[in-house]
Amino acid sequence: MPLDKALYRQAYEAYRQMNEAEERYRVQHAGQLPPQEAWRQFVDLWEFGWQMGLTPSDRQREQKLTDLAHYYQQVQRLEIWRRARGRAS
Repeated sequence: MPLDKALYRQAYEAYRQMNEAEERYRVQHAGQLPPQEAWRQFVDLWEFGWQMGLTPSDRQREQKLTDLAHYYQQVQRLEIWRRARGRAS
């Protein structure tokens, strides 16, 4: 059974418009959720990711390690600077 290209294009366009409408709604109503609802949504998203068993890719792991090493170097530099100048009050 061949794929109806016109029907596929219509469905794809409807899907695209639906996604645009949802995104527009989220932008227009950003910051209007009560804190409890925002927290519930965050927990739901976290649980979904946890249940899916999502793991970072090798590139993401490598980037995180690079970022942590950079952060640690910056903390060390700050500590050296602080010791050299004394404690600010």
